[in-house]
Amino acid sequence: MKEQEMIEALRANQPFDGLPDVGVALVDLKPPEPFDIEFDLKFSDTLVTVYAELKSACTPKEIEQIAPWLANLKQAKSGAAYALICPYISPQVQAICDANKIDFIDLAGNISINVPGKLLLRRTGMKNTTNTRLSFYRDPFSGKSSRVLRVLLEKPGQWTLTKIAEELESERQRNAALNDQFEISLASISRTLKSLEEELLVRKRDVILVPEPKRLLFRWADKYKERYRSYLRRSFKSANCFGPDVKAVTTGLASLISTNSFAFTAAAATQITAPFVDLSTIDLFVSNQSDADKIRSAGTGPDLGPQLRIIYPYDLGVFMYRQMLEGVPLVSNVQTYLDLSAQGGRDLKQADYLLHNKIEPRWLTN
Repeated sequence: MKEQEMIEALRANQPFDGLPDVGVALVDLKPPEPFDIEFDLKFSDTLVTVYAELKSACTPKEIEQIAPWLANLKQAKSGAAYALICPYISPQVQAICDANKIDFIDLAGNISINVPGKLLLRRTGMKNTTNTRLSFYRDPFSGKSSRVLRVLLEKPGQWTLTKIAEELESERQRNAALNDQFEISLASISRTLKSLEEELLVRKRDVILVPEPKRLLFRWADKYKERYRSYLRRSFKSANCFGPDVKAVTTGLASLISTNSFAFTAAAATQITAPFVDLSTIDLFVSNQSDADKIRSAGTGPDLGPQLRIIYPYDLGVFMYRQMLEGVPLVSNVQTYLDLSAQGGRDLKQADYLLHNKIEPRWLTN
């Protein structure tokens, strides 16, 4: 979005829709340096001058860099607001602003203006209504891009662009029976890493580091919930005529399809290490529609255990770092965590246990 469009949106009072007695009284296109614009904000009988820095898009990295400057200006002068204005300010950027006591306004209606003794105005939780995606941006949490996250979280350490590409090729060879190309182009890997860097989720200098892998996993889990709903719409449930646990189901499925083409996830994936888990549904990913149809056709006998939920994934990256434990194919611990978190409820306790006892210890030893 261009600066002039943002100024016109301010003049039209767009950020303050739904807030009675709040509005822009005057916008000056030539304010004192070093700000982009100056305007008067009126709330009932109170009038406050706002000096604003306009940004067409706000990434955590960019705002972290200018935060000290805006904070210092606010401390130096009282009686006015010094605000960051963007088309949309994400919760992550809002947190950076709050930590540095920076005022902000976005066109979606998220507002935080605090002028001690004169005005306190705050509204957050408004959803993005504009296209603010940067030209280089690639959503790192969806589709093939998420394969980069799997490398970073499954094998923490110092990475380069080339080494990530080599690791993806290595996974392709390890899972050759899936007939999927796990590798993605160097350009796509680079854009994914750039997006993660702008979100302050990786640090990129001579090598690529994940300073807080737990924060990266939590952000992914939050995004994954949206994708998981789509997974469920593509899934189907089948009668379990194989047996009461994942070992029995594995034996039964192996008579129909290759063990290379399916893997258990969610609570079912924890049953080998935690046999006390009470399963109501056995979740498993199947790599192709043909094998999924074979399972559906076989599910006509008497129920011998919990129902099977067959999930055909949008991206076969869910099979990366698949593991065989006591002859049972399981998705990686990271993928299991994502599915447990997405299901919520009592599965959150299993997700937390998995994180603290299986995933985090690997991060700490690297």
